[in-house]
Amino acid sequence: MTNREDILYDFTLEEDISPAVLKTYLQRHPEYAEDLLALFHELSISDLEAAEALLPFETKSLSAEAFRVQKVRQSLFGSGVRDLAKHLGLPRAFLMGLHADVVHISSMPVAFLKNLAKTLDVRLQDLIRGMQQGGEEAVAFKADQKPSAQTALEFQDYVTSASLSEDHQRALQKLLVNDGSN
Repeated sequence: MTNREDILYDFTLEEDISPAVLKTYLQRHPEYAEDLLALFHELSISDLEAAEALLPFETKSLSAEAFRVQKVRQSLFGSGVRDLAKHLGLPRAFLMGLHADVVHISSMPVAFLKNLAKTLDVRLQDLIRGMQQGGEEAVAFKADQKPSAQTALEFQDYVTSASLSEDHQRALQKLLVNDGSN
């Protein structure tokens, strides 16, 4: 019988630490799933840090910007939307609708955008880029007619159509308050 340390050590010796290799180890050793996931995360982060150290300065700057935009996309339209919704006290569907194709970004109050960027710990321009890009997942539907460009809603119309509960409206009001910073 193998022990935990041997399994984790064998995992670190794998030539390619990939999700496929992780899946294999998880299937073989489900009792160590938490340890394997933590080790995979740690090894992945150290690989990224090592790769970033080799990049020229300009590329690092660009990748940091791309990372922040990706963070926005994940937080509003991806796997992080549940945590962000819980943190803000707003419905997930409301946050996911903040895509530029749904709501005119120019109609969103500046205080709302600044507070959302501050919550996500990103720059305002990164928040806007992330909202413009939205989620990558496309859903295919069979249509009876040719697709046409939908006009984006004004922010106030979007809020009204969202039918937010009183608690959700109070949470939204917190994001709409200008904190006086520029």
